[in-house]
Amino acid sequence: MASYVSQLKLSAKEQEALKRLRTEMKISPDSPFDGVQDDLALYRFLKAKKWDYEVAKAQYKKMREYRVEEKVDEIFDWAKENAQTVELIESLYPTLVKGFDKGGRPIVYQTLGAIPAARFAKLISLEDLHKFHTLFMENIIKLLLQRSKDLGKPIYQVTAIIDMGGASLESRHFVPYFKDMSKQDEQNYPEIVNAVYVVNSPWVFPYLYGLVKHFIDPNTREKISVFSSKFEKELLKDIDVKVLNVKYGGEDTEKIPEIKGVKMRDCNEEATELNVAARDSFETISNCRDKKGGKFEWFFELDSLDINFKVEWKGSKDKKFLLIEEKERVSKDNGSYTVKGKGELKITFDNSYSYLTSKDVRYAVIYNSTEMLKTQRELEARQLKESKRQEKMAKKRAKQG
Repeated sequence: MASYVSQLKLSAKEQEALKRLRTEMKISPDSPFDGVQDDLALYRFLKAKKWDYEVAKAQYKKMREYRVEEKVDEIFDWAKENAQTVELIESLYPTLVKGFDKGGRPIVYQTLGAIPAARFAKLISLEDLHKFHTLFMENIIKLLLQRSKDLGKPIYQVTAIIDMGGASLESRHFVPYFKDMSKQDEQNYPEIVNAVYVVNSPWVFPYLYGLVKHFIDPNTREKISVFSSKFEKELLKDIDVKVLNVKYGGEDTEKIPEIKGVKMRDCNEEATELNVAARDSFETISNCRDKKGGKFEWFFELDSLDINFKVEWKGSKDKKFLLIEEKERVSKDNGSYTVKGKGELKITFDNSYSYLTSKDVRYAVIYNSTEMLKTQRELEARQLKESKRQEKMAKKRAKQG
């Protein structure tokens, strides 16, 4: 670990500041290379504050407190427990970490301009994106640590390519999220960026940048280059042509993630099995906690035999359940029910008519909110519009050819 920092050729004064910070924060010289307590992490904090020791120390101390308060060391457990939230954010906020620049730093691609910001704000809470960004940054730190070990030299930064193609005035709805992520990066992950290339900048970009530039760390602002077009030569100064994605003038053919739609819950993926005993029944209740309502879907099947089946709904202001569907002695069924507010959907499998035989049932009940459904429809409309635009351009090029 010490060898990494020694390669940075620090002055005697800088070495003394780093040693002092380690001592005053009671960090052992043998502390793990973990991106938090190691000398390379201390170096990032000192460099970010231009070696103003007291300011860097205060920021580093605040970061350590933040990690305890926010339980950052448990962020991977949060991701497992909130897999659907992570999947939803990833479907609306495409990111690819692929390849390394000429300095050995990881390359991060983000298609920020394509985010349906208004829909994003309806579906994703600020708290959830805050957690998600912590997860992303902790993964970046792990990658940087491994990269340093692999190359035997200090790798503590990334090179980012931010595609703003498709941005519009609607993108302003993403500002609160961007603000939170920028603050988080400045406080907890300083000096993590080598360069930021903003490409495909549309006419609205100066307005959008004006809304967020004050949230961006001054050191990071100095590293941002903005291009509306003809950015390939600049990117190739930092990134080898074989490594750079083909979409941006390179030869790497891996597809950059696109926003194709939100991940809707699917009955077949969430099916479970149960056994309904003879002369017995089973009830399952699914809740809608969204005042705007949503759509329930269900399915069930038996490999053999049959069972009675009933679906009921009770709104939050209703006193009793309303019968939606009832079928006798069926071996399978599927259906859906759209609700306009909060309430409970109850499904009953009734095997009371069978005196001797229990029944094995495979079933699922899922719920997608109104906002999820609206977002999916909007994204489908966008894709159709873009497809028609591409088709029109292709015809135009064919005529010109």
